[in-house]
Amino acid sequence: MSSGNRQEQGIARMVARFTPLRRFGWSFLLAWVFCVFYTEVVEGYTGKLGVWLGAYGSFELLFFTGFPVFMSVVMLVAIVLGEKRFGSPTEHPSLFFVAPVATALSTPLLFGITGDVALTVALFVFGAVLTGFGSGFMWVMWGEYYARVSQEDGEFLAPASAIFSALLVLLVSAMDGWIALAFVTSLPLLSGLCFYLSWKDVGGAATAEHSGASEQKAYNDARNLAKQSLVSVLASMGRAGLGILVACLFVCLLGTFWPAPDKHAPEFQAVLLASIAFMAVVSFASTVGPRRISIAFLYRWMCPALVMGFVALILFGTGFGGYWAFLVSIAARFAFCVITQLYFARYAVAGKATAVQSYGLGWIFVHLGDFLGVLLYAGLTEPLGDGSLSVVQVAAVSIAVLVVVTMFVLNDTKSFAFDQGGSRDGSADALAARSGEVDGREHSGAELADRIRELAVHFELTPRETEVFELLARGRSIPYVRDALVISKETAATHAKHIYAKLGVHSRQELIDLVH
Repeated sequence: MSSGNRQEQGIARMVARFTPLRRFGWSFLLAWVFCVFYTEVVEGYTGKLGVWLGAYGSFELLFFTGFPVFMSVVMLVAIVLGEKRFGSPTEHPSLFFVAPVATALSTPLLFGITGDVALTVALFVFGAVLTGFGSGFMWVMWGEYYARVSQEDGEFLAPASAIFSALLVLLVSAMDGWIALAFVTSLPLLSGLCFYLSWKDVGGAATAEHSGASEQKAYNDARNLAKQSLVSVLASMGRAGLGILVACLFVCLLGTFWPAPDKHAPEFQAVLLASIAFMAVVSFASTVGPRRISIAFLYRWMCPALVMGFVALILFGTGFGGYWAFLVSIAARFAFCVITQLYFARYAVAGKATAVQSYGLGWIFVHLGDFLGVLLYAGLTEPLGDGSLSVVQVAAVSIAVLVVVTMFVLNDTKSFAFDQGGSRDGSADALAARSGEVDGREHSGAELADRIRELAVHFELTPRETEVFELLARGRSIPYVRDALVISKETAATHAKHIYAKLGVHSRQELIDLVH
């Protein structure tokens, strides 16, 4: 193959990667939740306009702020528990339409203040139920999509989608009145349409990281094993669930100290721009270096950021300190969504959980953290208001708890860990290694290993190149190789380039053909 043809193929692959805009549909769902709940760029949210209630205390704050989150938790629990009997949401085509429509319909109901208190509360409750139902299914369905695309595609799509979602929130912040509400209402519908179109691209394969019929079967067997044992899946998470929950709790609490911002104000726009920059840095650090995306990695950058936010409250109070805390909260939450979207996908691809379990349980911990953050803030409202408790005291205790939890989480090297070797007998990698089949041509595990060693010796591959060669021969992507061997992405790509040159091939598929 000439260098010109290889260059044309490279350009074609790049175009194919960028042009299907439907693949970025997760960004619309993410933008929706940030617009409605996290940034409140849509004015008129029922729970924030308590004047019509007459008395607006901690109970009303907890109800109007926490009830939609609580319903999301309830729905996610139902989805996870119901998978064994009803299958995954993607097995029910009607949900491709019902879930986005329910989420969209819930949006104006959450903002529907009428002249009658009972009617307003009834509309809000109905909207919260629809929110939990629709968004719960949509989070899990997009998770199933990310678990099926290649790791390389996921590491491109998640950061790009999150950055686009932040730009959408920035766009909504420039809108007023019903225009902003109408635009945000359309976001779940756009996300649902994108998912419907994107699912057709991946619906036939179990996962892009496992090639051939036998490896796909091995992955399905591991997934079915996990489906039958939800308790073991929960146990395998170890401290990860607690780490996610506590991180979300303090992110939620940290963002409450700045008075309701004017969404048109330059300082609010600066928060969104800072979030984009922060996401880009975290995404780059998580996908390039010799590391694995894990709760430990999450805490290494998130804990210092949150501590800085609480320190700002101690040093500068709720003025500048509150603004800085709000900035840290929004930026950390955006970046957190990127990391967890990739993190849950890897856990599912390893076969240690189904995609429904991985994303369902993962987002349960996220929303539980949000709910507990709202609960804590509601409980602190009166003590902070009457002076019996100060912001400095709250910030100091929060820092202490964060440090303790961080030490607890960082000492956990197993939970939600990416384990290419397949430490569990039922993991997808362990079963696939035993099958030894790639691209539809059957080999026993021993035969494949012998063939790889034979080619490695013949073409004089180094020991490290042989390790990379074995993974590439099984159809693994460069990010997968990076994580499996704990090397940088650049190093993995360089090894692959050297292997291609020594073997006289120009693509992973040609390498697979040579092995077989």
